[in-house]
Amino acid sequence: MLQDGQLVMHETAGVCRVSGQTHLDGLPGSYYVLCPLYLNDSTFYTPTDSQKVKLRPVMTAQQARTLIRQLPQVQPTVFENAADQKQRCGAILKSGDSYQLAALTKFLYQDQMRRASRGKRAGVNDTTLLKKAQMLLFGELATALGVPLEEIPDVISGQLADSGEPNSAVG
Repeated sequence: MLQDGQLVMHETAGVCRVSGQTHLDGLPGSYYVLCPLYLNDSTFYTPTDSQKVKLRPVMTAQQARTLIRQLPQVQPTVFENAADQKQRCGAILKSGDSYQLAALTKFLYQDQMRRASRGKRAGVNDTTLLKKAQMLLFGELATALGVPLEEIPDVISGQLADSGEPNSAVG
């Protein structure tokens, strides 16, 4: 049972604050009211008894620091082809797994940089996927570390600089 005010990680909305429970007109059961921290003016309603929607506690500050330290060793996600990328990206985004999100973010960002070096722009879909993956991953890191979302790229860049890896690893 989630508590009012509790912070949780929602599979698609990212970090949310539980804002009570409600009943929705015409629908059976009770729903958690979830207010995403990094999606302005949005509210999500999730059945309190749902096993389909993934909700989990936000990582701790220690887990966030560990993940950031491990980013240089995270290998970018590898896709067989465009169809594989399309199918698996959605699954990774919904997984809620921070390491998979980091690997996907790394792949998408590095791909975007490769394209830019050849004078090409990233596709709209890849740009959208990168923003979504970053919102999920960076939002959770920001919440866990208690820093503003916009500071997370600098926090990551600092860690990558300390490890000797180029700053282009996760965007």
